[in-house]
Amino acid sequence: DLLRCFVTISETGSFTRAGERLGRTQSTISLQVKRLEDQLGRTLFARTPRSLSLTAEGERLLSPARQLLRLNDMAVAELFEPEVAGAVRLGVPEDFATAHLPD
Repeated sequence: DLLRCFVTISETGSFTRAGERLGRTQSTISLQVKRLEDQLGRTLFARTPRSLSLTAEGERLLSPARQLLRLNDMAVAELFEPEVAGAVRLGVPEDFATAHLPD
């Protein structure tokens, strides 16, 4: 969760927008960044009242964080997404099928 928060902030450029994307409040996002920075002993974002940017340490963390999140998402999908089997049938009115669907 902490790395996902970090990556989302870097992508959106805002704690507030990251919170909206992740379904959390801005204050929760701030706390998660603080926890991550405390764990790493590094400052990841340079903050001013008008801007937000990654520090050199934040830049170094961004690529590995994205890789870890991809691996995490793949592992979770492998375990929890059911295998798809069977046939799919689609019923549509003939006038729609002949006018809008390819042959």
